[in-house]
Amino acid sequence: MLLLAVASALLPAGARASAFQESIVQDDNLLLASGDAVRDSTLDEMRAIGADTVRAFVPWAGVAPAPASVARPAFDPADPAAYDPAVWDRFDELVRATARRGMGLILTPTSPVPAWASQCPGSLVTRRTCNPNPIEFGRFMVALGLRYSGTYRDENGTRDLLPRVRRWAIWNEPNLASWLSPQFARRGRLVLPVSADRYRRLVVAATGALRITGHGADQVLMGETAPIGRTTLPFFRRPVATAEFLRAVLCIDRLGRGVVGLTALHLGCRVPRRLAVNAIAHHPYVQGGSRAPFTPARFDEITISSAVRLKTIMAQAVRRGRIGPGLPVYYTEFGFQTNPPDRILGVPLAVQASYLNQSEWIAFRDPAVRGVSQYLLRDDGGLGGFQTGLRFSDGGAKPSLAAYRFPIWVVRRGISVTVFGQVREAADGATGVVRVQVRLPGRQFATYRTLTPNRKGFVTVTMWSRRGRWRLIWEPAGGTPLISRETQEAFR
Repeated sequence: MLLLAVASALLPAGARASAFQESIVQDDNLLLASGDAVRDSTLDEMRAIGADTVRAFVPWAGVAPAPASVARPAFDPADPAAYDPAVWDRFDELVRATARRGMGLILTPTSPVPAWASQCPGSLVTRRTCNPNPIEFGRFMVALGLRYSGTYRDENGTRDLLPRVRRWAIWNEPNLASWLSPQFARRGRLVLPVSADRYRRLVVAATGALRITGHGADQVLMGETAPIGRTTLPFFRRPVATAEFLRAVLCIDRLGRGVVGLTALHLGCRVPRRLAVNAIAHHPYVQGGSRAPFTPARFDEITISSAVRLKTIMAQAVRRGRIGPGLPVYYTEFGFQTNPPDRILGVPLAVQASYLNQSEWIAFRDPAVRGVSQYLLRDDGGLGGFQTGLRFSDGGAKPSLAAYRFPIWVVRRGISVTVFGQVREAADGATGVVRVQVRLPGRQFATYRTLTPNRKGFVTVTMWSRRGRWRLIWEPAGGTPLISRETQEAFR
């Protein structure tokens, strides 16, 4: 017998790893900055390749009046009607467009900060990220909460009711100075990650605002952290490594004990409070999206393969009463840069496709992880941006586009092989079967197993096998078959 199956898991609801559900995509340039036609065609493509949910930034200074003024203009920042109606239009249309398609939406209110809401002196550039006033941020969050409560009428046209938004992620990458500053500061003999204290205050302000505007039962994600840290650069700009940042936000030390003394005083931890969040968000890039998923994480980094560090901190925080138990984890930004076009950080195109599939396998096996976001759909236009798209900046498809639509990963352990895949479109209710095929040396591809995807489109099967190359074929009922990329066996 060529192959002998020793175990098979079709992953029905409730099976191991079935908590992993969401395919998230973010591309603010296409969705918010390129007009209605591009937004709609982008959402249609995202839906077609299997995305469930869109994440989008709401830049505070992009909505607030007089963002370059150091004096707050005379308006009520908690009243969405007090803002220029035109500044809301791109967000209103995204909310409507995702709702029409049955897609989820995660809004991330974040910097840049209007100059009048910064508690720092100095230039407008400095004020864009420096010590945002939590009270003012809370008022801005009240405006957002009211506008997207499901009961607010748009000021434009027919004054129709805007759809409700139910998911919020508070501030992008607050452990990086490009989004929140200062990062570190000297307090006497101590050098402390003061950005963590400021971020905690922003989270408290945001959750309070959402609660009073009828969003108390919404999903609120805390963290949105970048994976990297530095030991150089001036304190103001030096990134705080993820683990150190989260511990400081949650007022615990490396052993999970509550911080005390001057550290507690200067980090706002004298009377720690439980944060009213119900999910954790993180961006588990591997060295800027330039290395393999299992590249060892550096000190206090948290990457796609070192999530145990994040879960350890979460468990310690639960024991201290800082957050609730059982919070799910979402990787709300992730990807791999490609060469071309990035000849410094990029990996070859086929390698990007492979790394994305391997990363999904890693996330799938982690019962804490509920979703992974692909950033971006299309590369940024300049090399100074991100080149992590599934398409080049001119729209041309990379191999990763097909690999994202129909992932496959194959792992060998001795004589046993596990084949993993996901038919993303099957998550929309499409019916059909997946054929697991192997090509042994000197032979053609042959079907060994025929599987039925679970409700999220996942299939996995474990079997004895000689070494070979693998692929999956999705045969939808009454539709055109879809073939995954071919892949060799990996060891993890």
